Amino acid sequence: MKTGVYAGSFYPVTKGHVDAIEQAAKLVDKLYVVVGINADKNYCISIEERLDMLSRAIAHVTNAEAVAYNGMMTDFCKAVGANVMIKSIRNALDLQSVIDLHDINQDFWDGQTVFVVGAKQYRQVSSSLVRELAALGQDISPYVPECCLEQIIKSFAR
Repeated sequence: MKTGVYAGSFYPVTKGHVDAIEQAAKLVDKLYVVVGINADKNYCISIEERLDMLSRAIAHVTNAEAVAYNGMMTDFCKAVGANVMIKSIRNALDLQSVIDLHDINQDFWDGQTVFVVGAKQYRQVSSSLVRELAALGQDISPYVPECCLEQIIKSFAR
């Protein structure tokens, strides 16, 4: 069985994330979608809230399971027997980041790090863009899953 991991902070989850997760799920039998904690980020949405929103956003992806993890993703991969870590890229900067991640992962885990290319209509969408628009009271509905829209708006209106 091919087991994969797709990890992110999902701060907040976007339609681009969901698209990439749908693509990643086609590559494996079981996909763990991991909400991680980035020490460089100051979150106003708790990990529990992010996990809840992500779970709802990917409920239609039958072989994917959303989980939270606070640690090195290669350790998570080993713990669940993952063969592949899947990342998404939107542009050249993302590609360089994934190449760097691949090189580091090889030092800690013998699986493969691969990538999927984000759908064209979502390549400009990032969580940081959504956070900025939401904080300014702008319409973020084109960028986030409908099932999460209200909660995301409330989170950034606090």
